[in-house]
Amino acid sequence: ETPRKSSALTVQEPLMEPPGKQPPQKLPAEQSLPEDSGLKVAPNKHTLYVGHLNPQFSEPVLSCLLRDALERLELPVAREHIEVVRRPRKAYALVQVAAHGDTLASLPWRLQTALQEHQILKELVARGKQLVLGEDRDPTNHRAEIRGQERLFQGAFLGSETRNLEFKRGGGEYLSLTFKHHVRRYVCAFLNSEGGSLFVGVEDSGLVQGIRCSHRDEDRVRILVDSILQGFRPQVFPDAYTLTFIPVVSTSAPNTPLKVIRLSVHGPKDQAQAQPQLYETDQGEVFLRRDGSIQGPLAIHAIQEWCTQKWTAELSKLEEKVKVLTMEKEQLQQQLQQHGPISCTCCVL
Repeated sequence: ETPRKSSALTVQEPLMEPPGKQPPQKLPAEQSLPEDSGLKVAPNKHTLYVGHLNPQFSEPVLSCLLRDALERLELPVAREHIEVVRRPRKAYALVQVAAHGDTLASLPWRLQTALQEHQILKELVARGKQLVLGEDRDPTNHRAEIRGQERLFQGAFLGSETRNLEFKRGGGEYLSLTFKHHVRRYVCAFLNSEGGSLFVGVEDSGLVQGIRCSHRDEDRVRILVDSILQGFRPQVFPDAYTLTFIPVVSTSAPNTPLKVIRLSVHGPKDQAQAQPQLYETDQGEVFLRRDGSIQGPLAIHAIQEWCTQKWTAELSKLEEKVKVLTMEKEQLQQQLQQHGPISCTCCVL
């Protein structure tokens, strides 16, 4: 305690010297913020890049695992400050954090230690990879991939409804009352055809309006969609559909979180070799998509007709392949007959 008091006094002593000999009253850099002043430096905001995440998990699962991992390191992060990019073979995230420089510098090895101690956090990392974590000096490139063209302006025209495209306005209590029924009907119908997309927040005329959708609403919608599709028969795997929340830019309500929900159902990658399957919902209902309208729930005779049409189409494909192979066989036989027998002489040395 005594040395600190004397140093404080030495700062004030020049005030007693003659005016002509007064030194400039500037505090040294190390004394500008004394250790016992009680003041704390506010943490700076940083953007972390977290690479080699496990692409087998969905975006909300990766966000939750990453948030839990950072909380174990005493670095709490809000859900809306985590942006995850998930591709078929890779996944990474951008995380906005507020931390001091020394905390940020020690974060990579502390996270590696936590991954070794907690088995559940090991699932966060892609198989055969090591987690990459560091400050992103130029996050604009990654943000461009996160958002890309995934932003719509209110009043924009998306086109007209087609066999593979359905629009729903989605106002009022749509998400809590009607959305689950539309998920069953349209996803089932798209699965039983060539696939398609359901847009919520778009007028029937194709004009973008958007619906109020916070981050909490997004989590609820994801859980709802996953729970419904898990009850479909045959089983619907996660790579068969994609759920996206597209931000809507509105000049009339700039502070309102408006989104367009896009639920895309992917058809078989190889239509020629895909085995025809008839999907039914978790409630045992079957829907079909024909000429831009939904048919269903179907009766037994309608299902039998669908099966007949599908297998007839498959049979015609096989007959076409047999015809092509038969023509190739005849051409080869003609070539052999034209050339005649060929004699070969072999010499063994």
